[in-house]
Amino acid sequence: MGKTIKERLTDQCRAQLQARIATLQRSVETIQAARNNETKSSAGDKYETGRAMMQMEEDKVMAQLDQAQFQLQQLRQIPPYSGTTISSGSLVRTQKGCYFLSVSMGKAMVDGTVFYCISTQAPLAQQMLGKSKGDKIVFNGQEDEILDVT
Repeated sequence: MGKTIKERLTDQCRAQLQARIATLQRSVETIQAARNNETKSSAGDKYETGRAMMQMEEDKVMAQLDQAQFQLQQLRQIPPYSGTTISSGSLVRTQKGCYFLSVSMGKAMVDGTVFYCISTQAPLAQQMLGKSKGDKIVFNGQEDEILDVT
């Protein structure tokens, strides 16, 4: 039996996150190697400034890595079945689009349908949470009807 749409969307999000984590880990390793290979020159201030800039870059990449790992953890906690009331893990079809309430990953396509993978913390998701098929939401001043929840 084939995978469900939700399983395929989860797989796509997981693959994107794992690739991002691998890239960020390589970036951290590169920055650390460059910092460790930096030799102290006679111009001490230049050396310290270069190391400080590399440390700032490493901190930035580490924060991105932490965020990606947190998103992967959130994705793993999504229940396989989410019921008819919108919650984390729900697939929601509205008049304006299809959404997977999971992690913020942007667009994903399954069976020719575009799904927007959004975090439950996103303002649109906040409007949807707790709603059911037939309910209406208003987002950015525009009304939208929930056509289906799976």
